[in-house]
Amino acid sequence: MYNMRYHLASLISVFLALAIGLVLGGLITEGTEEGVQETLLESIQRDITQTRESNVQLRNDNVIAFNFADMLLDDFKVDKLDGRVILVIGTEGREAQMAISDLEAAGATTLLIVPEHNIAENTWAIKDNLAIADLEFHGIVNTYVPTGEDHDTAGAAAAAGMPTDGTAPGSETGDATTQYLSEYFVYLRELQDQYNVPIVFAALEDAESNLITYAWDEGFSGTNQLGNRYGAYTLIVLLASDTEGKYGSDEAALALYPPIPEHFTLLEPETSAEADTEAPASPGTATAAESEEDPHGEQPQP
Repeated sequence: MYNMRYHLASLISVFLALAIGLVLGGLITEGTEEGVQETLLESIQRDITQTRESNVQLRNDNVIAFNFADMLLDDFKVDKLDGRVILVIGTEGREAQMAISDLEAAGATTLLIVPEHNIAENTWAIKDNLAIADLEFHGIVNTYVPTGEDHDTAGAAAAAGMPTDGTAPGSETGDATTQYLSEYFVYLRELQDQYNVPIVFAALEDAESNLITYAWDEGFSGTNQLGNRYGAYTLIVLLASDTEGKYGSDEAALALYPPIPEHFTLLEPETSAEADTEAPASPGTATAAESEEDPHGEQPQP
């Protein structure tokens, strides 16, 4: 027989059990989340501590490595350019001075020259008519950036011939830029062919102009690491060996710096007739004056 009180008691017990289950489940879940969060927090703190320790060790290792690299560079560059005269094409700017400092540290004698463009004749020449034809030099380092200010080609007023409005090289402005730079590159090729010396482009990594990229496209060797150990090493290798190529941090570069060459180009020994006439007599050989003054009149033995 149906008992209403039994039915109510059953419903109450079911709801009571459900309520107890919800409360207990909430407590268990809340405790689990707090535990997981604490575990994650401790793990993150351990990772941060390990990362900081690794960074400190890495900085210390880098300091040692950089000091060691500087020491090796100092030893490497000794006398590598000794006796060489290097023309540095540029202005009285920091780029030219950086290149001069690196070259002279390797033993080179440098001469800073400034190019200028003749608008009427559409030709390049050395400013102040420097007679480099009579100079004996062994290499050229270009830090000069043509600006187009002394050129009459429309649209070539941007530094290094680069359009300031983002114009693509295929546009009218880009074509004028390419033409202007091509004239300068032709002039440098003429110098290279005439004097048979290497030409190396040198630029700063953060240089505003992209002249080094244009030069690489034209087949010139160079580095965009001027002012640091990589650039100094690259300049020496490109000037003192048969190594060629484009080196630096650009995507088009072959590598950050070139490998150590197996052989370095030696300068041709100087021949002088005076050196032969002024050479000291070998032991056992007397001069004509000494023979005349010999009281015994004896002749030296052959």
